Amino acid sequence: MNKKILALKYRPKFFNEVIGQDFCVQALSNSIALNKIHNAYLFSGTRGVGKTTIARIFAKSLLCEEGISESPCGKCESCIGIDSNNNLDLIEIDAASRTKVEDTRVLMENVQYAPSSSRFKIYLIDEVHMLSTKSFNALLKTIEEPPEHVKFLLATTDPDKLPETVISRCLHFKLESISNETLTLHIEKTLTKENISFEPNTPSLIADAARGSARDSMSILEQCISYCNGILTDKEISNLLGIIDQTIVDNIILALYSNSFESIHDLLENSEINNYYRLLDNLIERIFQISSARMTNNEDLPKELINSSLTLDNLQLWYSLLIQSKSDFDTVPSKKDHLLMILMRIILFTEYPEEIKNREYKGKSTLDIAQKKNKRNSSREGAQNQHSIQSWKSFVDSQKLNGLMLDLAQNSIIENNKESTSLFIDSTKKNTYPKKCIEDFTKTIIQFFNITTGIDIEYRDDLNTLYKISVSEKIKSKEDMYDSIKDNNVVKEIESVFDAKIDKENISKL
Repeated sequence: MNKKILALKYRPKFFNEVIGQDFCVQALSNSIALNKIHNAYLFSGTRGVGKTTIARIFAKSLLCEEGISESPCGKCESCIGIDSNNNLDLIEIDAASRTKVEDTRVLMENVQYAPSSSRFKIYLIDEVHMLSTKSFNALLKTIEEPPEHVKFLLATTDPDKLPETVISRCLHFKLESISNETLTLHIEKTLTKENISFEPNTPSLIADAARGSARDSMSILEQCISYCNGILTDKEISNLLGIIDQTIVDNIILALYSNSFESIHDLLENSEINNYYRLLDNLIERIFQISSARMTNNEDLPKELINSSLTLDNLQLWYSLLIQSKSDFDTVPSKKDHLLMILMRIILFTEYPEEIKNREYKGKSTLDIAQKKNKRNSSREGAQNQHSIQSWKSFVDSQKLNGLMLDLAQNSIIENNKESTSLFIDSTKKNTYPKKCIEDFTKTIIQFFNITTGIDIEYRDDLNTLYKISVSEKIKSKEDMYDSIKDNNVVKEIESVFDAKIDKENISKL
């Protein structure tokens, strides 16, 4: 039994076994057939797409004892030596561990010596972008005009870090990520060879998780085989890989359509999702699919996703906000909270039609309707100039506000008369609320109180807002404040370390 891991066991040894890189394979095969061998080759691409593998097969083609051929024999001493990493004329160098210029100079000093038993001496430098600037300078002239018996094969995941002078001296092959269809077929063949039973959709699930990498697909496949004990099912693979149910993704988008942050919050709270980064990627992909479907009149997606009253401009905004948020995802303390804030931001910045904006006023109870009627009558009669805290609190409570809108309501109050109505906002919050948030809030006030004169926005100091009242009620005196902190574990620890006591007389509100 071959105990090699799958990624090594099924690593291609000939060009016809390489998957997903037809352009590169054809170009190299033709150059060998035409005897047009360049001094240096550069292979770039993401991890696991075949850079080093193709370089080794190319080296095998050049060093095969049967002669230079795009189909090496694989049986001679040279071919077997390359397959076992034991060929003296194929020098593989890990640039990540040999970045010093001294290492490169030693390498260059040995270039002049003839190969030990083959027609060429081939240097395969992996992760070449890790070399220092001085190392590149030392390597530059040799790459351009090496001895006839020397060939350079360079591999990198980040070609942008290579000097242009190096790239210009190489034949550059840019390897693409492998398509899901190709990976799926590769995984199916591997499972068949390994005599592993699997459900029809399982290879596709693994291919999606591999994200274009053949090596990753084999590593993930091996993990799945171990987890499922040799019998692969869609359900177990989905649980292992953290694959998100598409229904949840679609329901989140439908909640965004209807301006319902509460629904989104409930969906995430009641789901078993633990990979919120993958959920973010799924949302980005779904919004792209919806936008594309609407532009091309494609009806493959569910109708409720396509037939939205929101414009394509809004979908473009959503896509942009989701893409930009990915850069901060690894630094936040809570991935779920971060995603909720992103979705809240989308709702705040979306230009909803009026019927969606006012959705929260539908289905109110008789008591709510009576309160609205009373407020409107009071406004028409000019019975009061400034709304009382109690009436303002009743208004805020009746609207079921959340997020920034709720914070704005708690830090503001309105004052009206026959000529004008003003919304006064605490001046300490001047740079807190987006313009759209304030506009939407004023529209809510206008509709609730039946205001016909418009609303002026002003920032003022020392407003008697709901927030300040709530703070005052929580801490009424110095004694209350003392009682609120005296049993705090942190305070007790400070008192113990510094042998100190709280001075009640100097306690003050912040």
